[in-house]
Amino acid sequence: MKVIDPGHKYELDNLDGSLKTSLTFVKREGNKYPGNTGHYEGTNLQEVMRALIDRTKYLNSQIYDQRNLAIINKLRECIWLLEDRAASRHSREFDFWPDNIEFVPTCKYCGHIGCEENCR
Repeated sequence: MKVIDPGHKYELDNLDGSLKTSLTFVKREGNKYPGNTGHYEGTNLQEVMRALIDRTKYLNSQIYDQRNLAIINKLRECIWLLEDRAASRHSREFDFWPDNIEFVPTCKYCGHIGCEENCR
């Protein structure tokens, strides 16, 4: 893994080849984003974790291992913690624990659960 833009852009090594994969997180500017210079579209941690959950489910369907279930639950817990933090920062309640948090709809603007487009 190589950091291209700290906290926002990464170059990931690929297996079985020489190509690299880019991972880009959204970068925004303004008072809410201290230290950011420049901006561009990208994803957030929660969306990457949703992909990791799906990948782990796929691997588990190939070769079952109960540790995969623990991995999925930890990733879900991480999504919940990130969403709880965001809700707190935006003075919203986030007092529920959905069983499959990776499928709960998110705001199309900020990417968070429970925002209901009130972020704008």
